[in-house]
Formats: sequence, structure tokens, C-alpha cells
Amino acid sequence: MTVKLIPSLRRVAEHLVHNATAAEIASVEGLSASTVHAYLKDIRQHLDLPPRASRTVVANALLGRGEATVPDPGRSAPVLTSDQKLLFQAIATKSRRADIALAAGIAPADLHARTEALLSTVGATDTVHLIGLGHAWGLLAPQGESQSTPASAGSTRPVRRNTAPAQPTG
Repeated sequence: MTVKLIPSLRRVAEHLVHNATAAEIASVEGLSASTVHAYLKDIRQHLDLPPRASRTVVANALLGRGEATVPDPGRSAPVLTSDQKLLFQAIATKSRRADIALAAGIAPADLHARTEALLSTVGATDTVHLIGLGHAWGLLAPQGESQSTPASAGSTRPVRRNTAPAQPTG
């Protein structure tokens, strides 16, 4: 049996999957920035993720394990090519750019453009939002179904498009 996150970590997890930054989480929850970062470290440890796992990989693990509420996409899933689905899965499970590109079968130099094209097709503001949509649409399997545990220890920030930041909920 898997032990669920304690309530304080779950609140931070909810904000994270709804794309709030650490500063936004601190402000909404009345916490210091260092406390939020400590909570994020605790969440990574709870999920058995590497310490430098990206926010995108953390969001995927939280949603895949039922540790956070899947955001409402507000629309139906677009039709994706097999290459786009492969990139989607790579973004969800890998933190390092080189690992994402390798898993997606694309050249590292093409990763940014291909990711931007996927974000545009899906209508996501960044890769964390992409993961939330993927879970809402059933494009990403819950943990333990056909999805492997992320193994990449490198860190990348979510790829963010030039849009207004999402407002934290909750």
C-alpha cells in the first residue's frame, strides 16, 4: 500500500500541477520560499524521484499516482501523430533535454521547436500544463499501468510559452 502525501505537501502538490511557481505557492499558502522548496524536495522523495527531477516530471508523477487532482481541460483531446505522442511521453517522464530528445527519437537541436509545435497543437501554455492536459484526456497512463518511473536525474525548467502565468487554485 502506498502512503499518501500529508495534507501540507498535498496542498503544495495541487498548486504545482496547476502550474503555480514556488513564489506563487508561498504567497497563497502563507509559507516562506525556503519552506516551499523543502516541501518540493519532500514531494520528490515521497515519489521516489531524483532530487533534480523537473517540475514537469514531478507533476506527471503526482497526477499518475493520484496525489493531485487532474485539472479540467475544458476541451476534448486533439488528434496527435505517433511522433507527437512519443514526444508527449518523453516530456512526461524525462527531465534532461538530451534524454527527452533520445526518448522521442529526435535530434536534441530539434527538441525546442518540436516541443513548441506540440504545445501549440495541444493548446498548452507550457510543459506542466501539457502534462495536466495529458492526464485529463487519458493520454498519460496512471503510475503502474504502461508508464515507467522517471529515471533521469537532470533538471530542466518547464518549457514556457509567452503567455500569462496560470493563477493558482485552491
